[in-house]
Amino acid sequence: MTLYFLFPNFLLQKEYGKFLLFYLFLLIIVTLFIQRVLYFYIIQPTYLQDFKSGNFFAITEVMNTLLDINIAAIIPFGYVFFKNWKKTNQRTIELENKQLEYLSGDKFIYLKVEKSLQKIFIKDIVFIESLKNYIRVKTTEREIITHKSITSIQESLPKEKFLRVHRSYIINLDFIDSFSPSKLNLKGITIPIGRKHKDEVKNTLGYF
Repeated sequence: MTLYFLFPNFLLQKEYGKFLLFYLFLLIIVTLFIQRVLYFYIIQPTYLQDFKSGNFFAITEVMNTLLDINIAAIIPFGYVFFKNWKKTNQRTIELENKQLEYLSGDKFIYLKVEKSLQKIFIKDIVFIESLKNYIRVKTTEREIITHKSITSIQESLPKEKFLRVHRSYIINLDFIDSFSPSKLNLKGITIPIGRKHKDEVKNTLGYF
């Protein structure tokens, strides 16, 4: 009931109050009318004669039974919940990493910001900065911070337009206002050129 009815009809629909209410109701029904009946009238008289309880509704025994059922239910439920979360997360990642799409001739990528996916047009990206496990994407209109590595997003960008100039920076060549052997200026923002990237930057920009 939990896996095939409550989970898809309430928890996945974000009706958490109804899910908890029906789950508690289900626990009580199973405890009193199934598990407790089996234990009190079959298991206890047959196998546990030295531990007989004279009260079917003994609070401590009912609570122990309810707890046992809850633990037994949580194990498969947790597994299914994890599989569903993993599947949903995988879909999100696939959509995030979807290679260059087209909309009215403009290429774009999706970036996950909190709980939503936001469309970012490639042509609007000025530069991308690495912030350890996050990246800061500076566009002509806004600034976005998302949980993603700079290497993974670099794979989604056209190489003819974007250049890795530093371990922490990728820049859009179209927005370069000026440059020198050690730094670039994009829209009034100074971007350093990393030592390991100097030759590639030099060859791409054509300075000597």
